[in-house]
Amino acid sequence: MAEKDNLLVNGYRFGSFKDAQIAEEEIKKARYFENRLTGKSGRNRLAVYDQLLDKKVFQTPVGWEYLKYMQDELEGLGIPEEEIRPIPMYMTFAHEEVTEEERPVRQRIRPSRKNKTESKYRISLLVNVFLAILVIAMFVITLKSDNPNILNYKQAVLNQYATWDQELNEREKIVREKEKMLQIESEEKINGTTENTGG
Repeated sequence: MAEKDNLLVNGYRFGSFKDAQIAEEEIKKARYFENRLTGKSGRNRLAVYDQLLDKKVFQTPVGWEYLKYMQDELEGLGIPEEEIRPIPMYMTFAHEEVTEEERPVRQRIRPSRKNKTESKYRISLLVNVFLAILVIAMFVITLKSDNPNILNYKQAVLNQYATWDQELNEREKIVREKEKMLQIESEEKINGTTENTGG
């Protein structure tokens, strides 16, 4: 029961607590504007009325009542009726099928969901392309690196063994050359001593 009382504002029962709160705020706004406009000329009141319509300050029937009261006041102050703008209703009250031509332009124009999904698709595509470029760059850096890694470890090990093999072959060649030189000298010594002893 207390909930239903919270939804009742200025003789209107609202469908939600939030709407009731908005209506209560609009009562405060109406009092504020009425206090500020007391003693003002009709033209000043008309300017405030136009701003209230332009800024859509009042959204509930409670606020619309105040706008209607302002219309009556403006007419009483001698403002011509054609200069007083009507209160716009931004919602429909009838629950019947309305043809496209009968529907107000504001309701016919709806933001396209295609644009949102299309922009999300483009952003996703750009992010994926950027990430693919990063992965390719990482592979290129890894392949060009001198340090062994998971991509080039076999080649690095083979290169290391090839280097060792080449160094060993060069050392072996030097050792054989030295041995040949030493063998030649030792053979000359051996041959020289035998000739000397034989003769």
